[in-house]
Amino acid sequence: MKMNSHALAFALLPAALTFAQASPQPPARAVLQVQTVTPIAAAESRTYTIPGRTEAFESTTIFTRATGIVKERRFDIGDQVKAGDVMATIDAPEIDRAVESAKAMIDQAEARAENARLLAERAASLLETRAIAQAEVDLRNANAAETAAAVRFAKTELARFKEQQGFATVYAPFSGVIAARNFNRGDRVRGDSSTADGWLYRLVELNKLRFVIAAPPDLALRLKAGEVATIRFAEFPGREIKASLYRTSGIFDDANGTMRVELLIENPDLTIPAGLTGSATFTLGAADRTFLVPNNTITTTRGKASLSTVVGGKVKVLPVAVGRSLGTNTEVTSAELTPETRIIINPNAMLRAGDEVQAAAGKGT
Repeated sequence: MKMNSHALAFALLPAALTFAQASPQPPARAVLQVQTVTPIAAAESRTYTIPGRTEAFESTTIFTRATGIVKERRFDIGDQVKAGDVMATIDAPEIDRAVESAKAMIDQAEARAENARLLAERAASLLETRAIAQAEVDLRNANAAETAAAVRFAKTELARFKEQQGFATVYAPFSGVIAARNFNRGDRVRGDSSTADGWLYRLVELNKLRFVIAAPPDLALRLKAGEVATIRFAEFPGREIKASLYRTSGIFDDANGTMRVELLIENPDLTIPAGLTGSATFTLGAADRTFLVPNNTITTTRGKASLSTVVGGKVKVLPVAVGRSLGTNTEVTSAELTPETRIIINPNAMLRAGDEVQAAAGKGT
């Protein structure tokens, strides 16, 4: 029996419906379960010890601007100098001759200027009797002005050569200790050398020292003006040195996330050298929003630390400042962190902010 197309379609419809109903549906995506802990508030006060290194309070490399032969060297390595002391003298006969020549040029220029002035005054008196033309008077006045300018130029040249002559004497810019020298008497030195090899002395100020530390955010952001630290050196057992906060750079290094902090050490007897490694200990009061969390809850990306937390069934990434490491726990600081915050343990690298998760019952650190 033959069936038309409409009848065939109706005949196949129940089978199609049955096939569609039998097709498996994709399962609903399971919500990821995560283990969480809550933070514990940090202690009321604590000590913070961090390594550092001493630096000279001030240092400079001394050059000369005069070219010549070293005639005198008054100081050597380890000598103490005062600001303004003569450290070395350079024999520069070419500059001395230039000064003498400039003085002679001034005498010559002044004589010509005086003669030109007298001629101009005489021309002015002759003009009143019509014994000389106005053009001649103008010419003599111009000559007088020109010779007067020549005198000023000659005096400027003399000042320039005298200034160069002064460069032949090398003075100490500040009081300090000679850390290094790079010449001997009889050496030829070149003034205004384009290379860095022609220096004479390295001078450092050691009666005060900078103690430099690389402070992490948790420490750097809590240091205030007048903060005092205790400095200790292994080379001076039993000695504790008080140092006050001197300067902070105000910027965290992109590479290691620390800030340069300088403490000031008084060193009047010069017993502590620059370049000595030691440690600085701070006694810090309680910090707001500082907690202890397990080490395996902290994620560091490009030098920035964060915690993955659960808020409303979704992942929220919370930036934190990392403090001391205390065994299995670490101090962290964040304005958004509370004792009730649920923090994910060992957060999966695939977790992203906003992902739905189910926090498993956990216990505090």
